[in-house]
Amino acid sequence: MSTGGDPAGGARTGKEAAIPGERPHSHPVVTGTLWNYAAAVVAAILQLGYTAYTGRTVSAAAFGALASALSITQLLGYFANAGLATTVLCSRELTRGLLVATVRLGLLSGLLCFAVVEATAPLWAELWNAPETTGLLRVLGLQFLFLPVGAVSAAGLRRLQAQRAAVLVETGALAAGLLAGTLILAAGWNPLGLAVTSVTTQLGIAVLAGVLVTRRLPPASGGSAERPVRYRELVGSSGFLAGHQLAQYTTNTVPLWAAGTILGPVAAGYYSRATLFTGLLLTTLAAGLTRVTTPALTKVRAQAPEPATAPSPSPDARPPEGREEPAVRSAATDILLAASALSFLPFGFLAGTGPGALQLLLGPGWSEAARLVPPLCVFSAVAVVYAVGLSVDTVCGSHRRMTAAQAAAAVATLAGAVVAIAGDSLATLALAALAGQVSGLVVQMWKWRRGGVVEARRLLSGYAVHAALGLAAYAAGVALSRMADGRPSPAVILVPPAVGLVVVFCRPLRTRLPLYRVAAGRGLLPLRLPFRVRGPRRRGITRPQAQ
Repeated sequence: MSTGGDPAGGARTGKEAAIPGERPHSHPVVTGTLWNYAAAVVAAILQLGYTAYTGRTVSAAAFGALASALSITQLLGYFANAGLATTVLCSRELTRGLLVATVRLGLLSGLLCFAVVEATAPLWAELWNAPETTGLLRVLGLQFLFLPVGAVSAAGLRRLQAQRAAVLVETGALAAGLLAGTLILAAGWNPLGLAVTSVTTQLGIAVLAGVLVTRRLPPASGGSAERPVRYRELVGSSGFLAGHQLAQYTTNTVPLWAAGTILGPVAAGYYSRATLFTGLLLTTLAAGLTRVTTPALTKVRAQAPEPATAPSPSPDARPPEGREEPAVRSAATDILLAASALSFLPFGFLAGTGPGALQLLLGPGWSEAARLVPPLCVFSAVAVVYAVGLSVDTVCGSHRRMTAAQAAAAVATLAGAVVAIAGDSLATLALAALAGQVSGLVVQMWKWRRGGVVEARRLLSGYAVHAALGLAAYAAGVALSRMADGRPSPAVILVPPAVGLVVVFCRPLRTRLPLYRVAAGRGLLPLRLPFRVRGPRRRGITRPQAQ
């Protein structure tokens, strides 16, 4: 019997068995994802405690000066990182030469950003009429001396499948940064302690991650050690990624800018509160998935055989528009199906319960913000899938596909923003953001189908099934929200029989759910064989078990 398991970790069809002792490549992905999500919970708890302390010791004016300073440093952060971390994540083979080259480029870009911040800090303070901004900017500028090195080193740990080490480094550095900021504020250096937090965090990541990734790198040997790193190619690749990330950030921020500059500060307040409410889950899901799936898919693609018709001159360059190997298509499809399930269901439920929860959290007078939660939840669900799709294109090295998808998202978002401004409608502005993500996703699917990147039919059917389940989660959330408010809801009557139907019918039908099939095919669940083996048990045949 054929085992159907390839070295690249291709999904089994469900008709094959697993080799005893096999450790499917999906298990490091799942454990890495869980580590990232657990770290996100810890970071949120730490941030809440730090926010509670600073809210009682720092004035509102100082927070305003910090927000203005951060708007500059966050924008420069895209240039400081220069896409180098993503380049490391997507490298087919992580060598010491590549790591040293990216660190050198990161130090150069960081020094340039540091010089820009230090030179222009007084100008920004004068422009905003906030003298405190000068000191905050000059302290925040110090982080650019460490930020690129830390980002590259943490990406190197993730590329080496050391997700736990990367998560512990980042969480520990964050805790150290918050502690340092708290001590500085308690010593009377107010509000400079707010800026010290970011600097200390980035310094800790750079030192700890740098030491760990250096120790974990395999020793230089073979042809890879003799292959020189071409800085021009590295700068071109990382520069494109930095520009693409900046374009994505700008596209996603257009609705907020339009609300603030044209519809007024009140509209911006409503929109920002609603996006903050949904953005926490969006950031957690998207970052957790892309940080794990990008190096995992890179490893699958590196293990796939090279195309026989078009050999590549270097291991980091493949024909971008060529059809991918079956193992890569299967792995990419599985990753996207898992992302759709992990985003459509929770955001569907949040769309039903979110309006009431946000109004309860913010108090009276925020009903307009609460009405924006459902469309922003749909936007966030699509944005997670779109972000994971961009990571697939990044691994496959197709700049054309990435550019086309991002251009479609930008055009649709801008067109929707114009319509929303003409109609003076915040709801239309939220729909404009959704239209941008949907347009980018549609272009992705069209390009993937033409390029043979994914199994298009299986992916589309999986999206449809998970979207239907998300719609059911939305209905359950609406019913639960109405019950909590004490309002009559006809849907409440349907909840008990619906739960009964799920219990009775969904267990035998679970094998038809895309997410279940992906998990079973990757060896993450026990899989019932579709036939019985008569007679003595054959050697080497067993059900796939989670290792």
